[in-house]
Amino acid sequence: MPRFSKTLRVPYGPAECFQLVSDIARYPDFIRWITAMRVTGARELQPSVNECQGEAVVGFKGFTERFTTQVVADEPAKRVTAALVRGPFRKLFAEWRIFETVGGATDITLEIDYEFRNPVIGFLAAANHDLATDRILNAFLVEAQRRFGKSAVP
Repeated sequence: MPRFSKTLRVPYGPAECFQLVSDIARYPDFIRWITAMRVTGARELQPSVNECQGEAVVGFKGFTERFTTQVVADEPAKRVTAALVRGPFRKLFAEWRIFETVGGATDITLEIDYEFRNPVIGFLAAANHDLATDRILNAFLVEAQRRFGKSAVP
């Protein structure tokens, strides 16, 4: 049952990083294997804490899968979580944590705990999860540069 965590330091403030990570509707714009995302049921749980469902279509090397997660974006905590509602997983939980560091830079940590129902897909995913995580984090960095410029930190 793969569980892994990776942290990326970026030259942007926590507010910009939270805005980027919590904007799941735009993931297909910059994460190339997310081919579609439908966001439904958006509601505010409390001030600056929002919840929705995200139904993603993912395509990779001939495989296409659809899955739905319950997403909670907690701006005061600078935390975004996604928990499995339905899809090809036995379990899936992803958590983004955003921490301001020295000089106004930010550490973005992505932690994912998952298990596929199909053992073949699970084996392939486990063998490639470091590469996939690096590509996801790099996609967020490139999108941050596109949205916010080379650096939002003075």
